[in-house]
Amino acid sequence: MVLKNHDLSGEERKIVSTRLYKSEFLFFKKLCDQEGKTVNTKLREMIRKETGLGEEE
Repeated sequence: MVLKNHDLSGEERKIVSTRLYKSEFLFFKKLCDQEGKTVNTKLREMIRKETGLGEEE
């Protein structure tokens, strides 16, 4: 779905993946739960912050 008036509107999406140890994932999942965010939402937020793209929406 393409969002109108969105800075990335029309851009092709790519998939990013990594392997984590179970303990690393559980720690990350706990952080997501504490913030009330999904794993996907939190990862996108962190990537945007790290790359200087700012907050989404």
